[in-house]
Amino acid sequence: MGIGALFNILTNSVGSLFLGLLITFLGMALMFYIIKSWYKNSEFTPLSFIIGGVLFLILAFHAIIICGAMTIKSYGDDMEALVGGYVENLSDDTVLSQADTQAILDRMRDDLPLVGHYADYANFSGHTPLDIAESMNDEMQHFMNEYIVKHLLWTLFFIIVGAFCIIKTMEKGRGYGGRKVYTRAEEQF
Repeated sequence: MGIGALFNILTNSVGSLFLGLLITFLGMALMFYIIKSWYKNSEFTPLSFIIGGVLFLILAFHAIIICGAMTIKSYGDDMEALVGGYVENLSDDTVLSQADTQAILDRMRDDLPLVGHYADYANFSGHTPLDIAESMNDEMQHFMNEYIVKHLLWTLFFIIVGAFCIIKTMEKGRGYGGRKVYTRAEEQF
């Protein structure tokens, strides 16, 4: 692995890490704001903030993973160009085996190491050098879309559970927020 590949990994990793943490922080702030807006007469407890901290860690993990997957999706053209370069010396009518396509993936993982974190097995047997690059890119895009949706659904699940737990740990405040409610008996005096 060369210096360029290492720099690419670090740049994308730090970028995904920073963006994932930023999205999580803003999302958590918005969630606490919305909960407080709905429950004006209640106050957060220390347990509410502990649950919020645990939720932040869980959501940050998923947000960083999603940002990394989106980075991989952006490599589509690079993947196609690399795979095209790997098979350019083969005859156009060569039928690739599973071992051939696995060797292509292994070589691509050396050139695009981030891909290796998401793909470790390739079976594109029956493809030819004419269509292998596009097929591998299409499959990677499809896989990344499913991966992102799966993590978004987990994120939504944890947000719902976390918000419910935070709401349940809130303490009721005193008073009715400045508005006095009169009964009929009080109105006569």
